[in-house]
Amino acid sequence: MENKTLQTLNIDKDFKNLIRPLQRKEYLQLESNLLADGCRDPIITWNGFIIDGHNRYEICMRHQISYAVLEMEFDCRESVIAWICANQLGRRNITEETRKFLIGMQYESEKLAHSLKNARGKNQYGEPEGELYCAISDFNEETQPSPSGHVTAQRIAQENQISGCTVLKYAIYTRALEAIGQKTPEMVLKILSGRYKISHKNLVDLSGLTSDEIRKVGRRLERSQQPFAQYNRTRQEIQNTMGQASSNDSPSIPSVKDMPAFDPDAEITALTLTIPSWASSIKRAQTNTDFDRVSNYAKDKLTAALIDLRHTISKMLSSIKEEE
Repeated sequence: MENKTLQTLNIDKDFKNLIRPLQRKEYLQLESNLLADGCRDPIITWNGFIIDGHNRYEICMRHQISYAVLEMEFDCRESVIAWICANQLGRRNITEETRKFLIGMQYESEKLAHSLKNARGKNQYGEPEGELYCAISDFNEETQPSPSGHVTAQRIAQENQISGCTVLKYAIYTRALEAIGQKTPEMVLKILSGRYKISHKNLVDLSGLTSDEIRKVGRRLERSQQPFAQYNRTRQEIQNTMGQASSNDSPSIPSVKDMPAFDPDAEITALTLTIPSWASSIKRAQTNTDFDRVSNYAKDKLTAALIDLRHTISKMLSSIKEEE
């Protein structure tokens, strides 16, 4: 039996920020379970810092519920971050935006950890010598993986049922989010929660804006009466803000080519960007779900939604064929 304790553990802000915050209902349910059954799962730590179990630790300390601690060993901080990302990717209740961010962060962290081991002349089983840090490379750098990086990308791709190229694309997505987070952290939370739907290209464009410009985009999106800001709206706001910044930097007389043109492909392009996330979500649910344990009510609701989706897709395909 594991020894349980009430010792004070350390919390690293960067580690905790990788964990999806619980909704109020989820938090209250966890609290109720801990009060009724105690803390069954250990709090996982590295060098005394929590890497899994932040919410359990907070509740246990507040109610004086003893818990077990499982200390894990890692070569460096980046290896810890990669482990946290992989661990969070195993959860079912994360948004597609969070999933992309975690995959990109896992790849970046593993790549940096591998480079650090090579620089120190150590293999993956070497003993750590204190806490080590590696700087995240500039997200504007061209993503060209080294041979080891290619292997890492392919492994992460297989684990998440995507392609290696998609892993590299998500790494750029992660760098862009990190750049936005350094300027306006509140914007990152709304992106990862799915509140703002922003395409890959527009997210990179957004990361190049100043703090004031990013906040201006956010304020404009918040004025929308819709519960979620969709791709076409965020694209318009980002492009408008970038256009204003450009004109302010170098005032000139507008020419015809500078005038905003109607893009007949805009809606179709936005839709095309969302479809891979649908397919990925369906595949993930199919892989992770034990359908024998799913209620008939849930199965019926999903069946109806899928049939409705199929009819909608058929109509769209018919519209495309009619125009050909």
